[in-house]
Amino acid sequence: MDIRLLPMEGHLLVEAGGSFEPVTARESIGRIRAECARLGVNRVLVDARGLGENVSISDRFDLARALAERCTAAVRFAILVQQDQLVTKTLEDSATNRGVPILTTASIAEAYGFLGLSPPA
Repeated sequence: MDIRLLPMEGHLLVEAGGSFEPVTARESIGRIRAECARLGVNRVLVDARGLGENVSISDRFDLARALAERCTAAVRFAILVQQDQLVTKTLEDSATNRGVPILTTASIAEAYGFLGLSPPA
C-alpha cells in the first residue's frame, strides 16, 4: 500500500493506492495527524480511489477506531472512493459515532463541500 501526504491550500491531500494493508493504513493515521499539526490544517482529503480492492467491513471498523483514538474531532476527513467501494458506510458511521467527522463518497464536489473547500478547477 502506498500512502502519499501532499500539503495543499487549506488541507492535506492523502493519496492511497495499491493493495490495502490494514496495518499500514492504521499506522498512517499518526503520520496524517502529525502533518496536519505541522501545517496547521484540520481538513484531510483522502483519495482512496487508487486502492485495488474493497476494504472489508472489519477493516473499516478498525480504521474508524484508530481515527477516533489518534485524531478525535480536531481533524475533518473526506474520503474519496470508487463508486463500487461504497458498499457500506461502516467507516463513516463508526468514526462519526466516536466524534470524528468523516464523509465517504465517490463525488469530488461532495468531498470538497464537506470540507468547506472549493473543488479544484
